[in-house]
Amino acid sequence: MSKKLANNYVYLLDGHAYVNLTNKCHNACNFCIRNTGDGVAGTPLWLIKEPTADEVLVAFGKVKNMLTSDEVVFCGYGEPTERLDTLLECAARLKALGYKLRLNTNGLGDLVNKKSIAPLLANFDTVSVSLNESTPEKYLSVTKSVFGTDALPAVIAFAESCKREGIYTVFTVVDTIGGADIEECKRISERTKVPLRVREYISDNYGEER
Repeated sequence: MSKKLANNYVYLLDGHAYVNLTNKCHNACNFCIRNTGDGVAGTPLWLIKEPTADEVLVAFGKVKNMLTSDEVVFCGYGEPTERLDTLLECAARLKALGYKLRLNTNGLGDLVNKKSIAPLLANFDTVSVSLNESTPEKYLSVTKSVFGTDALPAVIAFAESCKREGIYTVFTVVDTIGGADIEECKRISERTKVPLRVREYISDNYGEER
């Protein structure tokens, strides 16, 4: 089945603006909503081309009057830190406009960019990191990460770095991994002092087919 392609750089969900910078991702998670649809809440998110910061701000301007939240979330159909320079430029410009910013990330930005990126994320109020699983081997099984068993330690180290930078940082896991593994993830949360949120698996892409 062919993908629906569009250049939807900003989309709306629950009153928030979400920024869709890229379709690139070094993971291929079993539970990713990209496996079950072409977008979120009826908005196609597979991109024809990746946006510049100017194009993101133009797209944001078209929806800002429809927002009920002052938080802008960087979370699209790919990993935002794959386009670090554009991510940082958009964040700086939206922060200057007075918006709160959240980054939803797989936490592999240090490996992708071959440097520690947490010191560059000062404009973000919140960083939400997908922990996904409790051991490197289980993480790899769930995510199929190209970084192999190096991935989960890097994810945890990234979250700890963000916390040290003074950014409110949370881990997330999807409830499909099961109770025992969720308990192990809670132990990681307790050890790192990074809060954990258990997310419900969304199979219908937030009502995409409704």
